[in-house]
Amino acid sequence: MRTTTKRRATQLALATVAAPIAGWALEQAARRAEAGDQTSPTSRRLRQGADFVQRFGRGPLADRLRQQPVTIVTWREQPPPPDQHHG
Repeated sequence: MRTTTKRRATQLALATVAAPIAGWALEQAARRAEAGDQTSPTSRRLRQGADFVQRFGRGPLADRLRQQPVTIVTWREQPPPPDQHHG
């Protein structure tokens, strides 16, 4: 019974701590590689590895480290005029 508990604790630690940190580290390495060259196969592989490892992460740490950057919408042309008829 004790071995089962120890094994489960190890699995839980991997899912809640190790996997999110590994995914975050790969993501940071991919960003650094992309800063130098956007089409680098290394950055593409690092990003794939980060996506793969992040799938195994669970819990609040994984949620915080997995946050996607905020997307900023910019207009290339004038935005459409606002609708004057509200109703």
